[in-house]
Amino acid sequence: IDNIPIKLNAAAILREGALYQRKMEQELKRIENLLRGAGDPSEFLEWQKQMHGKDLEEQLAEIECRRLQGKLSHEEAVLAHQNVIQENKKKADLMREEKAELMHQYAEKRLQEQKEMRELVEQVVEGHKNAKQAKIKLQKYKQRIVQEVCEENRELLRQALEEEEEKLRKRYELIQQIRAIESLPSIRHKFVDLTETGGHGLICEMSIVELRERLALLREAQKAAEEEKRDQIIHEKQAKEQLLLDKLDQISLFRAELGRAAALKQEEKKRKFQSGERPMKDERILNLQKKIVEKTMERKKQAGLL
Repeated sequence: IDNIPIKLNAAAILREGALYQRKMEQELKRIENLLRGAGDPSEFLEWQKQMHGKDLEEQLAEIECRRLQGKLSHEEAVLAHQNVIQENKKKADLMREEKAELMHQYAEKRLQEQKEMRELVEQVVEGHKNAKQAKIKLQKYKQRIVQEVCEENRELLRQALEEEEEKLRKRYELIQQIRAIESLPSIRHKFVDLTETGGHGLICEMSIVELRERLALLREAQKAAEEEKRDQIIHEKQAKEQLLLDKLDQISLFRAELGRAAALKQEEKKRKFQSGERPMKDERILNLQKKIVEKTMERKKQAGLL
């Protein structure tokens, strides 16, 4: 009911303005039909609204019954789940005792296996002591081979460095010669006449001066077209802004009228509700609520035992 200010964009303003325009046209058409002698459909619409309200109440009662049935099913499922937990707890205690006995037997078996493994390891360690000396001799032999290979690689690297230095020296001398040739002065003079054409034999040939004049004319024409287009855009924008302002005034007026109508309708509805009697609840709903309370108490009692 309250007319809360909301910042609207252009599309929302036009859309809401079109909606209110359609409503106004429908209202004018209804008044015109009444002036011509047509009947007022308000009584039929009121009866139709009452029938819809009655159907809605029945639908709501049916939905409430379904909701309560679902809640009752949930309570029954929870109670059944608690019973299953109780049975599983008994089975788990029995399995825990059996598992403890098996773990004890397994621990004794593992101690015996560890003892046997310890004796086997002692036998293997005795054999490893003899193999250690052979391993030291093999390591010394490998170190001698690595030293010989390093000396040979060092000699090859020195030869490669000498060859690379020779190549770099020759390349540096060649670059110096090229730079000396490029530094020689070269005298080139050519006179250019901007009023002459290229002489290619084409009909559309123009000199540089003519091309510059043509380019200046094209730029002036383009600038004039841009100015004209800019003025047109400004005029269209101003027209659109004025249209939006008119639509906003119209929307504010319609909103105020709709707010007053909604307030009157709310007051009428409140007065009817206060004067009338509150509807009684459906008997099915009461029975379902009673069953749910009983199942809930039974579930809490079972939970306390668990």
